[in-house]
Amino acid sequence: MLNFKKVAVAGGFAMCTLLPVVGSASNGLFALGYGARQVGIAGGGVAFPQDALIAAINPAGVVFVGEQMEIDIQYFSPSREYTVSGTPGGFPPFPGAAVESDSENFFIPSFALSHVLDNKSSLGFAMYGNGGMNTDYASHDTPFGVGTFGGDHTGVNYAQIFANLSYSRKFAEGHASWGVSAIFNYSYLRMDGLSGFANFSEDSSHLSDEGYDQAFGFGLRVGILGEVVPGITLAASYQTEIKNTFDDYKGLFTNSGEFDIPAIAQVGVAADVGPGTFTLDIQQIQYSDVDAIGNTSASLLTGSKLGDSVGFGWGNMTVYKMGYTWEANNDWTWRVGASYGEQPIPDEEVTFSILATGVMEYHYTAGFSKKLESGSDINVALMYAPEKCVKGADLFTPTNTVELCMDQFSVNAGYSF
Repeated sequence: MLNFKKVAVAGGFAMCTLLPVVGSASNGLFALGYGARQVGIAGGGVAFPQDALIAAINPAGVVFVGEQMEIDIQYFSPSREYTVSGTPGGFPPFPGAAVESDSENFFIPSFALSHVLDNKSSLGFAMYGNGGMNTDYASHDTPFGVGTFGGDHTGVNYAQIFANLSYSRKFAEGHASWGVSAIFNYSYLRMDGLSGFANFSEDSSHLSDEGYDQAFGFGLRVGILGEVVPGITLAASYQTEIKNTFDDYKGLFTNSGEFDIPAIAQVGVAADVGPGTFTLDIQQIQYSDVDAIGNTSASLLTGSKLGDSVGFGWGNMTVYKMGYTWEANNDWTWRVGASYGEQPIPDEEVTFSILATGVMEYHYTAGFSKKLESGSDINVALMYAPEKCVKGADLFTPTNTVELCMDQFSVNAGYSF
């Protein structure tokens, strides 16, 4: 049985650390994975339950991990910059040297536990976070010191935090399972340096520099998992879109402040290959279904307004994830992985996406677990995403070009018991 004093301490730690620091993500607005074991295989494993954090991608897997608790923290370092080329004049951003974001260091914790109800069912609880748009471009780094869009310290601080309560149950003589998660979401957001868009807004008094605003949302994730033949398991999961509204920024986001969390689906296979397990996942993120993310920014030039129907212009993102996990002996487990997903920002939408430079495509990962004499595990994972750049015409001065560039590095350290 779980020690509920430990549960309270660990859960309190996760809550206190999640709220102020969740900062960035890897596939647009979504994390590559949750916890060192998932990150070690490039965020895959929807058909390969390794620990209680499986609830974050497939609640059906919770029933296969037994009685367990997982605490994990990730150091995440994304480097972002933009460069404008062309002729000065018109509306900023102006041409000049590359401007780098000052926000480059984040610590992102996660926490999960699973509790066995009987030989066919389990409960799970997980806390984890997403972000992806934390940028800070200081005006003194921009050409002529005018700021990215004419304001001081242009950028965004945005994060999503999830509390996931799941139920998982076996069927088909224990070779398959289904699961469902009720998801409570808390998001916070701050937008700065956008006052230059006042004439383009439906409500310029709720456009920028309003401090932190908060939103609460609810969602559902469902999943299924089954061994179709000995050694081969298939799985699928789906998370609904989660509604978020930021009233303090109703002059910026569509439909008077809506900035919803997109729906996400994931399918995968896990197969026994050689001494270990090979995993292959396909993940689909429905960015275009969320007006504030998917609507084009080009409509600003034809009379549309911020706060009404103007968005960032992102497309959907399909991510392919491969991983391999094997035991070297009873005490060591090793993992490697790689993922690819075409970044979601079209060339013609780069100007607004200076705020949210989610252009990563390739991720390479490796990690391990070490079993201790107590029966607990230490889990570690490394992730590197090489630089990716996207270039397109400036929305306001089409003869100029805007180039967005980003690279990433992260280290996860976790403890399970």
